[in-house]
Amino acid sequence: MASKLKPKLTTPSFQPDPTVTQRRLEDLQRMFGMYTFPFSLAPNPDYLYVAGVTARALAKTTFAIDQRQGLSVIIGDYGTGKTMLARYIYNSYTAGDVREPSVVAYVPDPPHPGTRELQRRIVEELGGRTTKRTNDGLMEDLRTMVLDIFAAGQNCIIMIDEAQSLVPRQLNIIRELFNFNAGGVVPIQVVLIGKEDMRVSLHNAPDLNDRVAARSTLEPFTPAETAQLVNFRLNRAGCKTPLFLPDAMDLLYDLSKGYPRKAIKLAGAALWYIVEFGLDHVTAPALEAARIRDEIE
Repeated sequence: MASKLKPKLTTPSFQPDPTVTQRRLEDLQRMFGMYTFPFSLAPNPDYLYVAGVTARALAKTTFAIDQRQGLSVIIGDYGTGKTMLARYIYNSYTAGDVREPSVVAYVPDPPHPGTRELQRRIVEELGGRTTKRTNDGLMEDLRTMVLDIFAAGQNCIIMIDEAQSLVPRQLNIIRELFNFNAGGVVPIQVVLIGKEDMRVSLHNAPDLNDRVAARSTLEPFTPAETAQLVNFRLNRAGCKTPLFLPDAMDLLYDLSKGYPRKAIKLAGAALWYIVEFGLDHVTAPALEAARIRDEIE
């Protein structure tokens, strides 16, 4: 007897339509002359607005690195632009067109809580390989790499983001790096970037804390700096006319409290809102409507 069961239907899979993205970018180009979306939350160093506390932190940190002073620390709350600044510094020393030739290890998420894992990660980020399995063996390989880099006339830089997660024994590994000696010159530069918790960690590691040559704190922007951040990104993307009216800028600051990440998120929501409704400018009501629609707290 023939089966009366119906063949099972396959579940249709979602296929993103690339033309949607293209149309949105074309709308930005047609309406405002932009060739890209200016308010991406991705940490693109090309969109770093260097002003105020960000400019001071950048100047202090790069001076300490260039003068081979050893340890720099950058501390900031959520959304103050730490990772963006870290990637900007990284690019500055790896592009080879402005800063002195450097070999840079960038560790965006330090392994927790092992010391050997951290040492091995640094060796790999510096472009090396190691088969050692002990702390002493890994440190010796790391010492050899650093001194070879120094002998080649290059600066050796280790950057660790999210450094507030480093445990005491890992901080002790960082301290031991400064025992490397190259004729009275510090052959290795370390930049620790982390949230406010890192203050306590460093306070509890006095031998390392005492070695900090440049200490910077990223704080929220002022109202004027917040407006300049938005306009800088718009100009960077190709928009030559101010889109945010004064009342929108005032509301943007009130909502973001000057935190760059939230200001960028709000500005992006408002930009897509006026594109969708064919508006010429961002007003305070448009910004508020966009905030509610995108559920930005």
